[in-house]
Amino acid sequence: MTALARQTEPAPWPVEDIVCGFAARSGTWCEASGRLAGALDGPVTVVLGGISAGRRLLPDADGAGWWPGVAGPGGALDPRKGRFLTLDFLGCEARPFPSVEDQADAVLALADTAGIGRFALAGASYGGMIALAIAAAAPDRVVRADILCAAARPHPMAAAWRSIQREIVHLGLETGRGAQALDIARRLAMTTYRTPEEFAGRFASPAEAESYLAACGARYAAVTQPERFLVLSQSMDAVDIAMETIDIPLRFLAITSDRLVPVEDIEATAARAPRASVTRIDSLYGHDGFLKEAVAVNAFLAGRS
Repeated sequence: MTALARQTEPAPWPVEDIVCGFAARSGTWCEASGRLAGALDGPVTVVLGGISAGRRLLPDADGAGWWPGVAGPGGALDPRKGRFLTLDFLGCEARPFPSVEDQADAVLALADTAGIGRFALAGASYGGMIALAIAAAAPDRVVRADILCAAARPHPMAAAWRSIQREIVHLGLETGRGAQALDIARRLAMTTYRTPEEFAGRFASPAEAESYLAACGARYAAVTQPERFLVLSQSMDAVDIAMETIDIPLRFLAITSDRLVPVEDIEATAARAPRASVTRIDSLYGHDGFLKEAVAVNAFLAGRS
């Protein structure tokens, strides 16, 4: 195993990018790329988000972090107080697609490379599923686990929505219009992430809603390869975590308006674990509430809810 580390552009806290090789459970040799940022003497938390998240949890010279209001000075994930390990999710290099267990092994390989023994987990959406896979694979290394908007297996309706998105992208690739197809698939996805109530209050006309979705689709397609989207979407729909084996404290956050990961699925997941609790919050933003409800999410991660 080898590691390459470098200091990124100057930041108010230490930042290192880490690269290491490891054998995925599929038998493929993969390269894990991650980032370790924050106070050198702070407790370590592995932080994982949705499929569009990556190692850029905190803002840097290359762009904004993916969890504004939560990860940053004053947030529950404050780099002046803690240290955060993040991952660029495995993609097409793991065949036929990366499982959440492969992603978990990538995180553990990065932690080994960085000399990190024990850590906390904070995982949301797809990252929450990976966090559960880490807890199942290496419970002795997990100090605590906070899981937001994620369950042990996908809801059948959510999987159905994603299957349609994948068919759109497959059709686009077959016709040489992969980026355009991904744009459309992302627009469809946004309607499942958010709520009808938000759209009703936010948009005065169908044209406004269409313009918003078009901007979301174009932005996503500009930075994501269609093939990468396909394998990560497949990865999410293949998840099935054996919760009964995870005998560590688990804290779940469920959003009552979340249609992708309903409260009932999160409660059923928690009920299968020996030691788990569920916190409910209301939000206008549905599944995306973990990104939008900074006050409630900070309170949850800080253990105040």
